[in-house]
Amino acid sequence: MLSREEHIARLIFLHIQGMTDDAQERELSEWRAGSLSHEALFQRMLSNEHVEKSIFRFVKTEEEEEKGWQMLQQKVENRRPDRKVKWFAYAAAIALLISTWGIFYYSGKENRREMLPVVKNDLQLPGSRAILILPDGRKVNLEDEMLRSDLAKNDSLLLFSASSLRYRDIDSPDTTEVFHTLEIPRGGEYLLTLSDSTIIYLNSESTLSFPVKFQGNERRVHLTGEAYFKVRKNAERPFVVMAGDVKVLVTGTTFGVRAYKDESDIQTTLASGSVTILAKGKSVKLVPNRQAVFNKSTLGLQVRDVNVDLYLAWADGRLVYDDCPLEKILTDLSRWYNIDVFYSRDELRSFKFSLNMKKHEAFSQVLELISRTGEVQFDIKDNTVIVR
Repeated sequence: MLSREEHIARLIFLHIQGMTDDAQERELSEWRAGSLSHEALFQRMLSNEHVEKSIFRFVKTEEEEEKGWQMLQQKVENRRPDRKVKWFAYAAAIALLISTWGIFYYSGKENRREMLPVVKNDLQLPGSRAILILPDGRKVNLEDEMLRSDLAKNDSLLLFSASSLRYRDIDSPDTTEVFHTLEIPRGGEYLLTLSDSTIIYLNSESTLSFPVKFQGNERRVHLTGEAYFKVRKNAERPFVVMAGDVKVLVTGTTFGVRAYKDESDIQTTLASGSVTILAKGKSVKLVPNRQAVFNKSTLGLQVRDVNVDLYLAWADGRLVYDDCPLEKILTDLSRWYNIDVFYSRDELRSFKFSLNMKKHEAFSQVLELISRTGEVQFDIKDNTVIVR
């Protein structure tokens, strides 16, 4: 017989994994609504970093890493639920914390406003959306099945599905390097497999320029925005990601690069293998669970230990934040859901929250998670979210 704490812990873990039934969701919702401290604790427990610090750091084997990428491809194709893992070790830590910690922690204030309902006005769900730009400047909307079909008929190198594009590696005497560009709009994502079998998962509002077939002694691509890479190993022909002033040199590994033009830095986060970062005459080598941050203003290059889930979980179907300013969260969500954000008071930007949510939740559900803290309220008018 599970104790009350263990039972709630199990419900939280099942919720994270998308395994709860309707009755379990109702029970968990009632527990969360019982007090603000319950809701705060629930959000804190959704933070992978907090759970991992409570137990251990899980390191994947090479076989498990490969399986994870296969599941990613399946999810992009079929929107399958996130991977299921054993709950009891994590739930044990959650149960311990439920029984010992009930502090409402979000922004350190003692007085809370009563919670008010978020406006129910769902926007279009994010999905697989991309524009392929050909060498002659033509733009092909890959959401259009007829356009995809016509393009595939005229180019034997291309293999399309509804949500992914793969390039064949066909022997050819032509050594000219021909570039394609893939643009991902706001509210979009796309899975790309290059001719060398490198897999790239592109996030919203991102652009990648790449050769149809790699030539020469390196495999070079150009990125603006955010992407998650699994590079096919080839020590004789390193893979190079150019992102602004940052050059990421790879032989075969799994990592993420975030290089949006409107952000102050460029981040490279390593999940497995090793990469070398070059920027403005500086060079650092990363090992797993470390991140290189290049500051565009100071031109400084720093390395720090990180929980990679906070930076790469988006590619695994989740958006994870731990004690993160609301402005950062809503900036990401504005790209993902193709919205604009207006703050009625500037101080709201700095309020901190912890969230762990599925990427493809209806937008009103995402805002409801945040509004349950009682710290902020939201209204949605057309494509604008008003924070107050």
